[in-house]
Amino acid sequence: MTMKPVLLCLIFFFFISEPGLTPAFGQTSQIQVDTNAVEFIVRAVVKKTKENDKIKKEKLSYKRVYTVDNLNDNGQIADRKKEEVAAIEQGGKERTIEKNGKPVKQGKVSVPKFDLIKALEAMVKLDDFNVAKIETLEERPCYVINFKPNPEQKANGDVEEVIIRSEGVMYVDIEKFYIKQFSAWMVRPYSRGGILGWNIFSLTQANIEMSQEEFNDIVIMKSVLITNKYSLFGSDTFEKQMYLYKDYQQGQE
Repeated sequence: MTMKPVLLCLIFFFFISEPGLTPAFGQTSQIQVDTNAVEFIVRAVVKKTKENDKIKKEKLSYKRVYTVDNLNDNGQIADRKKEEVAAIEQGGKERTIEKNGKPVKQGKVSVPKFDLIKALEAMVKLDDFNVAKIETLEERPCYVINFKPNPEQKANGDVEEVIIRSEGVMYVDIEKFYIKQFSAWMVRPYSRGGILGWNIFSLTQANIEMSQEEFNDIVIMKSVLITNKYSLFGSDTFEKQMYLYKDYQQGQE
């Protein structure tokens, strides 16, 4: 069975599960979704994300602007710590072309702190998902999927430790199974390296906001915003990291 017939069957099931409920994609529609159907949707998202990542790497070139701002106690920008522009070539090779407003010939590229594929793979392992409703976003019907940690699952490593302490929501395009918007926030702090009751590292906030769109039928990243509040060896940091993606171009076949 192809993806679209399965999708149509799922949508049909969603709307007959509640008497009197009819599709109305111009507005928010409350739905009840079987657990197996939710699992199918989430795994389809992971599969499509991996497939799209390969296509994007093979066909597109673009720029990524990375900024880090220190925040004050009110969450407002106090000063800028870093600004870096990287050029990603067709094929995936990256190079830094600008640092703090000045062009550079060579420079170490800062690896993005948020890897969507790794995050999704960990979430499938650690989280419970619930399709809360269908909502139109930018003229596209989307599943609104809430996620939160499964209390029976155990984390392995720092990334999973953060995920198992976070919950959030993602908007998934109904037809193409890609995430248009993703938001996650910590609900419990994470600490490690304790010595005599004192933690070497303590993370109390790790909020993520991500958005994607389409370019020539390829899903591309628009932006990722990460807000962190942590303490390392007793020194506190409250910062905002922003990744903005621009100047997408498709190469020759």
